[in-house]
Amino acid sequence: MFEFEVGDAYERERALRHEREMQSEDEERRHDDMALQARTAYLRMRLGDFYISNGKVTRAIGEYKRAVKMDGNNAVFRTRLGDSYLLKGLLDQAMAQYRKAIRVDPELPDPRISLGDLYRRFGMNVQALDQYAVAVRGDPSRAYYRFKLADTLQAMGRLEDALEQMLATVALAPEDPYYRFRLGDLYLKLGRVAEATEELAAAAQRAPHDSYYLMRYAIACLATGRIVQAVDALREAVRMEPHNRCYLVLLADAYAEAGLEDEAARLLERAGELDSYEMEFVGRRRLELTRAENDFAGAA
Repeated sequence: MFEFEVGDAYERERALRHEREMQSEDEERRHDDMALQARTAYLRMRLGDFYISNGKVTRAIGEYKRAVKMDGNNAVFRTRLGDSYLLKGLLDQAMAQYRKAIRVDPELPDPRISLGDLYRRFGMNVQALDQYAVAVRGDPSRAYYRFKLADTLQAMGRLEDALEQMLATVALAPEDPYYRFRLGDLYLKLGRVAEATEELAAAAQRAPHDSYYLMRYAIACLATGRIVQAVDALREAVRMEPHNRCYLVLLADAYAEAGLEDEAARLLERAGELDSYEMEFVGRRRLELTRAENDFAGAA
């Protein structure tokens, strides 16, 4: 009787041990299956990225949708799918994916930025601002997110608030010429011409092959009485784009400002008659110069 009881207990223990081993193996298999599915979904996303980079948006949508089907709780997959819908002009589908991504991961900046951009398409600047603000809180070190805030605030006419964010943007990415240029342009709108000139000069220095930056810097120089610097900048812009008739006319204006009437006349003859677009472009620059001159004189 004693031996039977011992054997019975042994069999029960062995059965329990076997059951635990089977459960452990099942758990390992489930873990492996989940890992394989996650890797496969990630590869689907990467394949979608490849198609996007090659302009095959429809194929990309198919791959992103497969990734989402495998893992609907991955906010990155849903954001990619939303971005691809946006490229196809499917705005409602894009917005739905961004919102689902945000529900999955409210702190992820990417869907916030994408949804904010979509809101701006509809002129919903207040809603866009809310999304950008969440993205900035999630990653305050990203200059691009700060710029999104600044750009939206400027579009809303909140120029002082925009300046605060634009200064933060430049502080995070001081070597980016576009951010420097936008800061200079904002300073001009605020009537702070001397500071605008410094930032536009910084933009031109960091992008020496960008004639537009040079031209805008030259306008600021004219407004602050730096005629030699303005002429030099415009001559360099003309050298880069010798057939740009707008630049020729603006350089003629600078020569006239310097009292070089004959040189100005020769440039105007070389430029010839401007078309309506060119006349509008030159008119905007001349109006900008007049306003900047008045602002600079008022600040003196």
